[in-house]
Amino acid sequence: MNTSDIERLAKTVAERHGFRARDYSLIWDGGHFDHFRIVHELTVARCDGRHATARIGHSAISDSDPWLYLRDVEAAFKPLARRARVRGA
Repeated sequence: MNTSDIERLAKTVAERHGFRARDYSLIWDGGHFDHFRIVHELTVARCDGRHATARIGHSAISDSDPWLYLRDVEAAFKPLARRARVRGA
């Protein structure tokens, strides 16, 4: 199992949503990747304090098929890419 493959995919998704590497960080399973989990949590944390979590099944990671978890990673970045509207605008 290689979490760096998922992190590369997440970087590609982030770039598509307009993120730069310094705009966010990725956090596995609350701070440390836990090989024994059935469902992993990949949290995307923005520098402004907002965050979203993708839940990725262990079997999807083990299969090394990015199509199995692409939708989950995409769903985590999508709401964070939206900027809050300024009142009165």
